[in-house]
Amino acid sequence: MPDSVSIEIPETLPIMVLGGATLFPHGYMPLFIFEQRYREMLTYALERDRMFCIGHTRPGTDPETDDDPVHATTTVGLLRACVTHPDGTSHLMLAGLQRVEIIGWEQRSPFWIASVIPLPSLGNDTTATASLALDLVDLCSRLGEQDHMISKCLGEHLRGVKDPSAVDDLVAQTFLTEPAERQKVLEMVRVDERLELLMGRLSQILARG
Repeated sequence: MPDSVSIEIPETLPIMVLGGATLFPHGYMPLFIFEQRYREMLTYALERDRMFCIGHTRPGTDPETDDDPVHATTTVGLLRACVTHPDGTSHLMLAGLQRVEIIGWEQRSPFWIASVIPLPSLGNDTTATASLALDLVDLCSRLGEQDHMISKCLGEHLRGVKDPSAVDDLVAQTFLTEPAERQKVLEMVRVDERLELLMGRLSQILARG
């Protein structure tokens, strides 16, 4: 995973508008591009910084008619792999880099382009936050005893991750399934609050067996 600190985030980025979809920093999202507007968006991204954002559609909005259809907090994704097929469709892998806030729209057609500013993760370097991250990793390892295909592998990987914000993002990407809750966690700027919420969530999963 590229270090988001060392990669400059452009001031404007394309937005792929998807209902119920949330990409977290440090997470990955496979995508299949088939609509013409997103084929054009992909070409635009590949010719520039290989970046675009996933815009989670706000409830009650119509992306075709609403002037502001997505939640303001989103994640910049970097194209890590892209295979374009003879019919013009593409399979790609998007790697989450950095939380950003949409502060305005530069273009709405044929695809969306937004002005964005980076959002920091607060309280990431405290002893208490580091301790919470270790507790969360331990919960993942315990879940690995129940789910040997995903949770155990994730737990082993997380033990090598030193950044608490990376821990919470990876866990959120993997375990949270409800779109509104995923967006809620994405919008949290304090790392300790994200870790505490995820601790509660994984404890519930563990209790259910």
